Amino acid sequence: MLRIIIADDHFAVRVGLEILVRDTVDEDVSIDFASDGLELLSKLKKSYYDVLLTDLNMPGIEGLPMLQKIREISPSLRILVVSVNSEEFYAIKAHELGAYGFVHKASSDEELKEAIAAVCQGEKYVSEHQQRLINDQNPNPFVNLSPRELEVLNLLFKGYGVLEISNELNIGQTTASTFKSRILKKTSTHSVVELIKLAEQYGFIPDSAKLS
Repeated sequence: MLRIIIADDHFAVRVGLEILVRDTVDEDVSIDFASDGLELLSKLKKSYYDVLLTDLNMPGIEGLPMLQKIREISPSLRILVVSVNSEEFYAIKAHELGAYGFVHKASSDEELKEAIAAVCQGEKYVSEHQQRLINDQNPNPFVNLSPRELEVLNLLFKGYGVLEISNELNIGQTTASTFKSRILKKTSTHSVVELIKLAEQYGFIPDSAKLS
């Protein structure tokens, strides 16, 4: 069972995120709640959770210092920040402090679900806008792929389709398709052919996969 805690000082937001989680996550989940920063830290000290969905602006303790405290208490916790704060600053800082993802509260349900699914699967979530910000800092997009995404990338280079990737990695076809879409998004490409061409530019591809 996946143990999730949702922290936000607005009741409606907590309920909305719970609905999205239950609509998104296939496995059984246990969901707990916290309505402010101090309650969240207290619960993290007393109980184990796999995933945290949290706002940054809450009474008690808030912002980036709260993320630092959370990391001290629960280093392995997968954190998805759901906030109204600016992505330009807070998303990058949140990732630097070990958050698995940052998504704006005004995002569509589809984007929120994509972020929730990624973090619950143990993957990092980076929006297209955040990826552009990261690429401005580090122009090689392949260094930003997670270990699992690199596995999928290698299979794409070998010519595997979604079904073959699913069978090879023992994951669902929907999950395999999501990984493929995430790789294309992170590299700002639209097809495997474009992906291979880009990888060639960065020397990030085996000779067997190079286009003639």
